[in-house]
Amino acid sequence: MSLSLKHVILPIYFNEILDSAENKELIIREDVLTPDYVPERLIGRDEQIKEILWYFVSLFRRGFPNNILIFGDPGCGKTVVSKFVLLGVQEKLKAKPIDVNFDWVYIHCKKVFNTSSILFSLIEYLDHDTKIKRSGYSLDYYYNALFRLMNQQNKALVIILDEIDFLKSDNILYNFSRAVGNEELKDGRFIRIIGLSNSRKYEESLDPRVVSSLGFNKLNFPSYNPDEVNQILKDRVELAFLPDSIDDETLFRFSREKAKRGGDIRNALSVLLSAAQIASKLNCKEITEVHLKQAEEIVEKDCIVSSILTLPLHHKLILFGIIKATASKDTVNTGDLTKTYEKICKYLDIKPSPRAVVSKWISSLDMQGYIQSKTTNTGRTGGVTRIISISPNYKQNTSRVLEGDEELEGLKDFTLGFFGNR
Repeated sequence: MSLSLKHVILPIYFNEILDSAENKELIIREDVLTPDYVPERLIGRDEQIKEILWYFVSLFRRGFPNNILIFGDPGCGKTVVSKFVLLGVQEKLKAKPIDVNFDWVYIHCKKVFNTSSILFSLIEYLDHDTKIKRSGYSLDYYYNALFRLMNQQNKALVIILDEIDFLKSDNILYNFSRAVGNEELKDGRFIRIIGLSNSRKYEESLDPRVVSSLGFNKLNFPSYNPDEVNQILKDRVELAFLPDSIDDETLFRFSREKAKRGGDIRNALSVLLSAAQIASKLNCKEITEVHLKQAEEIVEKDCIVSSILTLPLHHKLILFGIIKATASKDTVNTGDLTKTYEKICKYLDIKPSPRAVVSKWISSLDMQGYIQSKTTNTGRTGGVTRIISISPNYKQNTSRVLEGDEELEGLKDFTLGFFGNR
């Protein structure tokens, strides 16, 4: 039974806290400091915008744009530039229409990584009232439903696959690339991919047939330099906070430090927002370096937690296996880790994935920076293997997060000595 307001006695501080949003003590807009915000202008990325735009020129000549794979460190603008370009192309098409209805979709592969989930997301995007369910059909059914909708709506799609490394299977990339050739999409309709990855190693993990069929045009985004970081943050600060909410010198020192650590704009914006929230709670009208330092610690911890918690289950099981296998030593090789992973799956009574898939997932975790691995030759009998490790600080935080993960609750009493039924 729901309660009406007359049945609730609100404490004095209730309105004080909520009314602070109207008092505008410090923060005006939080949305401009989030990853979803696309600014009116992009700083330090003109060359990258031009490069991507050239791949869409063919669109205005009754042709198809290219598939693109963009590499670069976290927070270097891969996502925002991709969205910016596609929004601009859509705007240009209003004045200069083509024979198909051009559209684009953004998918974060850490959250949506199964083939069926991606296909369903696209179907749902094209038909908000779809009667198709999220699960329970064959992949062919989902593919046919998607292509049928695209043909009916005369739709051509570009799909941004952020953190493409986390795709469970690269078959979806192959099938999308062959959709026109197989006449599943007709009369100028197409699906094209913009893949975003933090690592240049990603393409090495793909089936050679997929690489050949996609024909990715590859772009490498550089990190932002100190001046670019500072200008980007100044632009956002002007929109997000009241004037004089942060001293120029304080912001510059913060920008310079962020540039030294790789120029991760997304992280810098998160720290700024967190620092502003800390200052607001303390009724401060200016963000100080003390607030920024406190916010840095909060964001770093939150990033590790949220990043690991959003991993697919079997990626978590592999991480858990590495932590268990390296409890009394610094490293573990691929073979021993795979055996540990299989033990964990048996303990949880779930089906382990094939070793080739596990190897691909280990590579993916390496690309994303969760683990470190190096290939070594163990001699004529041992062959080539990978030596895997986790840095001590990250290992401690990872272990703490996994121990509190509800999905892994059944592993509380797991030990490497497990061989049979519990």
